[in-house]
Amino acid sequence: MQLADQQGIGALSMRKLAAALGVEAMSLYHHVKSRENLLDQMVDRVFAALSEQSDNKSGEWQPWIMEAATHMRSVLRKHPWSVGLLDSRRNPGSATLGYQNARLGRLREAGFSLSMAAHAVAVLDSFVYGFVLQEIALPFENGTDLETLVQDIESSMPAGEYPYLVEMMQHLVLQQDYSFAREFAFGLNVLITGLGVPSDKDQSNCL
Repeated sequence: MQLADQQGIGALSMRKLAAALGVEAMSLYHHVKSRENLLDQMVDRVFAALSEQSDNKSGEWQPWIMEAATHMRSVLRKHPWSVGLLDSRRNPGSATLGYQNARLGRLREAGFSLSMAAHAVAVLDSFVYGFVLQEIALPFENGTDLETLVQDIESSMPAGEYPYLVEMMQHLVLQQDYSFAREFAFGLNVLITGLGVPSDKDQSNCL
C-alpha cells in the first residue's frame, strides 16, 4: 500500500512491488495470485481501516454519520488511490463485507427502512468520495499558495466580466480564516438534515 500511497495506483505492478521489497517478482505469486488479487487485498485493508471507527450504538444516528464520514475522509486522504477502487471489487474480502454490513445494521437499528438505509449509505459514500477527490486535486496547499493562485486567476480575467466570481474570491476565499476543508462539515450537515426528512415514497419520484 505504501507504494500506491506514494506513487499512485498506476505505478503499482508486480515488478515494481518486488523491487521495492527487494525480492524477485515471481516470489510474490506465492502470496498473491495476480495484480487483481493484490488489489482485492489492498482494498480490503482500507475497509479494515474504515472499520476502526468507534461505534456507540446507544447514541443518535446523526452524530454517528458525522463521525463515520469524518473518519472515512481521513482514511481516504491517506490512501487516495483507493477512492476509485473501493466499490469496484468483484471478490470483496471479510473486512469489506463486515464494514458494509455494520453500516447498514447501524442505520436499520436506528429506525431506517431498508431502502432509506441503502440511500443513506450511497449518498454518504458519494459525498465523501467526491469531496476527497476535489480536496486532493486543489492547486494550493496553504494560504500563501491560495493568495498567489487568486492573483494569477484575477490577472487573467477581462475586467468586469466575472463580478460574482471576483466577489467570492475577494470577500471569502482571501479572508484570513478561509479554509476549503470547512465545506466538508457544511455539506455533511446538509446531507444529514436531508436524510432526516424524505420518506421512501418521496424517493420514488426521483427514479
